[in-house]
Amino acid sequence: MTNPPQNWLNWIESRNRNFSDPTGFLSITSLVWLSAEPQEILGLSGSWWSDGETVFVKESNTGDHSWFIGMEDKTIDFDDIKVELAFRNNQLVVRPRDPRSEMLQAFEGVLTFDYDAKFSVIASFEPFPFAKEVVVGSVVEGMTTLYVSPGVLLFQIDGVEYKLTAFEKAGSKNLVIYFKDETSNVLTYGTGRSVTANYQEDGSYILDFNYSGNFPCSYTDFATCPVAPHENRLSVAIEAGEKKPLYRNTVEGVVSQVH
Repeated sequence: MTNPPQNWLNWIESRNRNFSDPTGFLSITSLVWLSAEPQEILGLSGSWWSDGETVFVKESNTGDHSWFIGMEDKTIDFDDIKVELAFRNNQLVVRPRDPRSEMLQAFEGVLTFDYDAKFSVIASFEPFPFAKEVVVGSVVEGMTTLYVSPGVLLFQIDGVEYKLTAFEKAGSKNLVIYFKDETSNVLTYGTGRSVTANYQEDGSYILDFNYSGNFPCSYTDFATCPVAPHENRLSVAIEAGEKKPLYRNTVEGVVSQVH
């Protein structure tokens, strides 16, 4: 085992703070796609519907309400909890965020592999002639997002060369990678993980897979996370970064996902 650097230990602490946030993803108790037909939402009072840009509720504990959303996410105080109203896949959604959620109470910290310096590599950047848009799928069937990719990163592990399509990171020279590897769906979450490639002054990048993090969808069915693009499936086991979480929040409740 490599003696872990303090920056990595700090990263784990930040990940634990993120996932234990009382209004974060682990507090979400449902994901409801709104239509013009009023419907009840578990844990919230009233009947909810949408006209495509505005969320409406009638006969709630505090009466009738409406909120214009458009393309901007909004969080409201409702029935003594936070409720997220958002636009996803051309449809408005409601996600209650309850700090008393069973999933949040079950969270005891992120699971990781031991730090391994072998998985911290120097990558060279190979730009495309022009930055291109890459269609990235989602855990929600039929939902896609366009990401801008300026090129690929080339690197070696155990003398074997690999490459990954990289995406721009707003306001930074760093690049973001969504990837799968031979641990995916076994030791790590099936749709992939995310890692940042850090820009160096000589034009190279430090790609440290020990900082590979899970998307929220690794913990909950009530997320709309991206999945790693097909070309970013590595034929090597990246036994570094975050492992598959112990538990998952589903419509049937919190279930174990480690067998």
